[in-house]
Amino acid sequence: MKKLILASTLAIISASSFAADDHSGFRVGGGFGTDIGKYQLKNIDGHKLSADPSVTIEAGYDFNKIFALNAKGSSMGFTDYAKSSKGKSTVYELAIEAEAGYNFDIGGRLSIKPYITAGVVTFDKDTSNLFFDENNALRARSALGARMTMANGVYVDGRIQGTDYTDKNTEFTGKPGQMLTQGMVTVGYKF
Repeated sequence: MKKLILASTLAIISASSFAADDHSGFRVGGGFGTDIGKYQLKNIDGHKLSADPSVTIEAGYDFNKIFALNAKGSSMGFTDYAKSSKGKSTVYELAIEAEAGYNFDIGGRLSIKPYITAGVVTFDKDTSNLFFDENNALRARSALGARMTMANGVYVDGRIQGTDYTDKNTEFTGKPGQMLTQGMVTVGYKF
């Protein structure tokens, strides 16, 4: 029994030191994204829409090689052709997400971290009213991506993210019109 306790203690100590290998710190960046695949904004809720690329700013904190917390603000212009005057508007959103992955060091010059995220996104009042029939829509978001960080602190992040776009009184089933899929690339600096 003592050997089992000793082995468990050593495993926990080594795992925590392995996970905290000087990869903690803040990140800030910005980039662009666009709708991709089957689930694009033009298919949302029967609206005939066209969307511009989205502009994103982000901040994050890496706790260690594995876990991080991210905050992103984005805006995306769109045109609603169902309105007689070609209604132009902008979607504003703010997302907070938890990130898990593993940071692989490559020769001390750069590191690559494949990751997944899960979080929530909230939309501005006009977008919430237009797409969700509520004032302050709060929806789920997940993403799959990879971030490459160079030794000088500059990073490049690429991801594919999915956002729940269901109406307030509709059950999410994953069908077209209930999800928005975006590809996004950001560049920034890790302190």
